[in-house]
Amino acid sequence: MAAPLLDAVDRYPAATYFTLTLALSWGTWFPVLSAVDGPMVKVAAIPGAFGPLAAAALVTRLRGESVRGWLGSTLDWRRAPRWYAAAFAVPIGVSIAMGVVMVALAGGIDESAVPPALGGFAINMVFATLLGGGQEEFGWRGFALPHLQSRYGALTASVVVGAVWALWHAPMFAFGVYETVPAGYAAFVVVASVVFTWLYNSSRACVPAAILMHGTLNASVNVPLQFVGGPSALPVPFTTLLVGGFGLLALALVARYGPQRLAAGEAQTPTWANERPERRSAADASEVDA
Repeated sequence: MAAPLLDAVDRYPAATYFTLTLALSWGTWFPVLSAVDGPMVKVAAIPGAFGPLAAAALVTRLRGESVRGWLGSTLDWRRAPRWYAAAFAVPIGVSIAMGVVMVALAGGIDESAVPPALGGFAINMVFATLLGGGQEEFGWRGFALPHLQSRYGALTASVVVGAVWALWHAPMFAFGVYETVPAGYAAFVVVASVVFTWLYNSSRACVPAAILMHGTLNASVNVPLQFVGGPSALPVPFTTLLVGGFGLLALALVARYGPQRLAAGEAQTPTWANERPERRSAADASEVDA
């Protein structure tokens, strides 16, 4: 690769990562989703969902850093159990709070929907953690967030990651995989990104905890919606409740810890990048490549 391009990757790792993530995922999704319909569409979309992980590994390699070192840092699970408990409890707690509001708005619970909704949660928990969301955390929190936090405050980094994270889902709306309101969904993803940053910084960059939170979030937020009979039973869009629930939590975290760190500890930066060898100069690269 040309030295000027490598220099750009060095200077703008997050921007390079975002570009590659969109290219890899969208390049997979657009042909697949245009050809597949019905119940199999979510299964067909799984390969494209690994774009954030693949892009993070690729940018790490392009920067001359050790992919093994990055993976080792990302998969380091040795943290206090309370952070894994928080990763599970926070989405569940917000979902329960939303459920109370939904029941009040809908006027009751559809009791026949409760057993299948709870059973579906258990199945979705496994799927969402491993294939339907959790694997994204190798990129969003495992790569993009720490790189952005090395230049900007935690809140700014969270909003940027959340905005690209929301944009990344655009093909799901373009092909009707997601039926919710796109603008509301985007707002929800941005405020949820703030909550993820709190967990990431508080747990000293524990990506496995973020993976668990992502899986729990994806599996739990739709459960109370099923309890009341679906979105048609609500007088307001479901995304309004999502933004309200996670938005209030995000505001509380910003007020409590401040926008610079969003945690009691320091904003986490890419530790694996400190061990990379010096990149060759452009002149040296030209001599070797000649």
